[in-house]
This record gives sequence, structure tokens and C-alpha cells, in this order.
Amino acid sequence: MVKKLKNISPMGEKEISSNLEINIDELDISDSIKIIHSEDIIKKVFLAPAGYPIKPFDVPNPIQVSVTDNNLFQAYATEQWLGLSVKINDYIFDQLIIPDFAFKIKKIIPKNKAHRIGAETKFILIQPPIRKPKFKHISFEDIIGNEQAISKAKIIVEYLKNPEIFGEWAPKNILFHGPPGTGKTLTAKAIASAAKCAFFAKKGTSLIGNHVGDGASKIHALYNEAKSHAPAIIFIDELDSIGLSRAFQNVRGDVIEVAASLLAELDGLETSEGVITIGATNTLQLLDSGLRSRFEEEIDFPIPTEKERFDMLELFSKKIPFEIDIDFKKISKNTEGWSGRALHEKLIKISVHKAIQQELKLITTDVLMEIINQSKSNDKEQKPPSNIFT
Repeated sequence: MVKKLKNISPMGEKEISSNLEINIDELDISDSIKIIHSEDIIKKVFLAPAGYPIKPFDVPNPIQVSVTDNNLFQAYATEQWLGLSVKINDYIFDQLIIPDFAFKIKKIIPKNKAHRIGAETKFILIQPPIRKPKFKHISFEDIIGNEQAISKAKIIVEYLKNPEIFGEWAPKNILFHGPPGTGKTLTAKAIASAAKCAFFAKKGTSLIGNHVGDGASKIHALYNEAKSHAPAIIFIDELDSIGLSRAFQNVRGDVIEVAASLLAELDGLETSEGVITIGATNTLQLLDSGLRSRFEEEIDFPIPTEKERFDMLELFSKKIPFEIDIDFKKISKNTEGWSGRALHEKLIKISVHKAIQQELKLITTDVLMEIINQSKSNDKEQKPPSNIFT
């Protein structure tokens, strides 16, 4: 029997040459040449996103992918993977939309014989359960002062718990401003803790990408993830790093891209989506006016008063692992201009370290006053000289 030689491929038969003929009766068929029977074709294959073999910088983990049109995904997957021989727990890689992104074979039907992807194989994408991002829960009892902020926070908590009572009057975008260490992040976490909702915290600088389009993608991905976890709070700290007024900078294109994408998201949020944006900045006066206008309320976080410093010192001292003999009134009077963070990190924490280092049994007022005086001395040394150009 004589027949023209043809090349068998997933795309069909191609005739190699009209002049080349072989005698099939004389052909020695080895074990490496196998006929694909219909029972070898997989009917259904279940895929789960597995990620990249090597995690690129600034890529979230895990990456969430979804299918919006099953028929379109079917055609897309068939074009790439037709003819592949696979088994459960194998990885197959995308080479088109997300190059080198892996999918893991979780299940194959039928299980025993089938091993090859055919034109009729149905692809089913399964997603691992989405987990809420973890954060340290904070109680409003841990916050001293900032009465305006706490009052607004309770409104936000009520909305996140019972959005139906607000309608079109729901809070959406709130701006916290004030010196560093005055409780902006702490208050945002307390809101999320009280509402028992998801909390997404980002620094403004982390939203700037390395390439064109990266920043916009990060913003849109952040809001899409928050919507998938709603009710949720998005907290963007150092907002001025992406929203600085153009009067104060030569604006970079990548920063403009991030700011424009953020404005689009702030404008586009629907009250029914259950997502609140809280921005925070230390320099309110430097923010772009267009960005500021998107926030319905600006809440000031001032430096604590003497009474508030007294209460903070009492609160922080409860966790000191040593005996204490401290005159909180004297300490609060001598720490004018100190933020809550400064009291915690630069005073109480340093006193604990000093007690460990010097093997003290007791932390006294004198120990804290020594730290305060040293800090004031350092501040004076760091001040730039005056009248240098006069």
C-alpha cells in the first residue's frame, strides 16, 4: 500500500510533499509512535491559578484571575494547550496574556485513561478561597484624644455594618491630616476592627510603578480587591507622595498616572459597594486641590494636649515589664510638642531598653527625664544655624 506522507499536528494534517511517497506495509512502527484514541482525550480539566515560578517585584501574591466569558476562555485555552499530555498536579503555563503564569491541574475527567487535551476538552477555572488581609486589631479604647476623628469613625463603622440606612448619604472618602505619629493609622485600624471589615493599608509611594501603566494597574487592582472583600477600608498613607500639588513639583508622568487613576476610583465608587477610602497626609497644604475636593471631610489630628499626654503615658505604662515610680504629671508637662508615637517609641520604649541594659529593678521619673533632656539636646544640635546668609 502506497500513500503520500503527511505531517500530523494539532492544527490538522499538512502534506509534506506531493512527490514523496512511502510504502506503509514496509514501515516499521515503533513504540514511540502511538495512535491517539478518543478515550485518551480529556473531557474536562480543572485548573487553579498557581502564580509565577519566580515572583516578580510588586506583584501581589496570590494573584487573582477570573473568567468573564466561559466560551472565550475555552477558545483561548484550546489555542494554547491543544495536544498537551497532562496529568493531575501538572503545571501548564500561559504564554499570551500573562506570560509564564502557571495553572495547576487539579482534576481530570475521566480520571484513569484520559491524558491528552483535545479540541473538545472543557477547561474549568477554579479559585482558591479569598482570604481577608490580616492586620493588628485596635480598640477605640486604645486611642486617646482626637475626638473629632473618633466621632466620624463611629459614623463610618455604622455605615459598614448597616449600609442600607444611609442611602445616598453614605460616607465614601475621608482625609486624615496632621503631624506624624498623631494616630491617623491607629484610628483607621480601629474603624476596621470595630466594623469587622477588611483593611487594605498602602503607602502612597508603593503605588508608583516601575513601568508605564504599572501605577494605574496597582490602583485598579487595589480597589477591585477591596470590592471583592466588601465591606472594606482602603487606607492610603503618605497621600502627598502621589497627590502633591503641581505648584510644588515638576510632576513625573508615572505619578500623574497614579493620581489620575486614584481620582477615577474615588469618583467611581458607588455607595452600594461598601468600600471606604481613608487618605492620610502630614502636609495637607501641599495636596493637589483636585484630589482634596474628592474627600467629603478633612479631619485634623493635632499634637496631643498636656492632659492627653498624661493619659497616654498612663496607658503605655501599663505594659511596662518593670516596676514603675513615675510622676506622669511632670513628664507630660515636659513633653510639650511630642506626639503619641514619640511618647511610646522615644520615651517609654527607650526607658524599657535602658532598664534592661542597666539591670534596673525600677523605672523612675528620673529615668524618663534623662531621656527627655537628651532628646531635647539632640533636637537643638540638629537645628540648622540661623542668619547664615546675613
